[in-house]
Amino acid sequence: AVVSTQSTGALPEDRKQFTDTFVPLLKTGHKIGTPFPLFSKIEDARVAELRSKFCGSDGSPAPATTPGDIAALQAEIEKQGGKVRELKAAKGDPAAIKAEVTKLLELKKQLPAELQQPPPGSKNKKKSPPAAQKKEPSPPAKKNPAATPNTVSADVAALQKEIEAQGLKVRGLKAAKAEKATIDAEVKVLLALKGKLPPELQQQPGGKKGKKK
Repeated sequence: AVVSTQSTGALPEDRKQFTDTFVPLLKTGHKIGTPFPLFSKIEDARVAELRSKFCGSDGSPAPATTPGDIAALQAEIEKQGGKVRELKAAKGDPAAIKAEVTKLLELKKQLPAELQQPPPGSKNKKKSPPAAQKKEPSPPAKKNPAATPNTVSADVAALQKEIEAQGLKVRGLKAAKAEKATIDAEVKVLLALKGKLPPELQQQPGGKKGKKK
């Protein structure tokens, strides 16, 4: 077995060998020396140093940061884009076009985030408003056949006579100082008859006819 030099340094020379059977290595009355840690503490600065030295890379190129690098990269992207367009225009081999497109996308990934364009077709397209539904014109309302002037005049004249007779009846009851309930009942009949008249012949409340403006 491999034993740490620091660990075995505290043992006597004749006790530095290990065997398959357990034997006491320290004699009675042995004094323990100054203790020390087996592993040294790794500070944050040392961790950062080791990480940058041994973490490796995923293989993707680092994005361009300086203006000169960005300008050179944009020129290379433009050149590669022209190559892809030429292959598509010449209807080249699809596998070759795909390989060149992949190379173009890898170049674009090296640009800073604010200069990278979204993939074609990823922009939100404005939705066209739904076509307005045409409302079918409603059929014209059927008009009731108008009554003849002679029929209207005859009905109105008869109604006016009935109203006049009912009015006389009410005035007679009031003059005779009949019971209030009887007078009110006859007044309701009179008002009901007047409500049957055409609007232009009905009197306003209080018995006053509407004045012409």
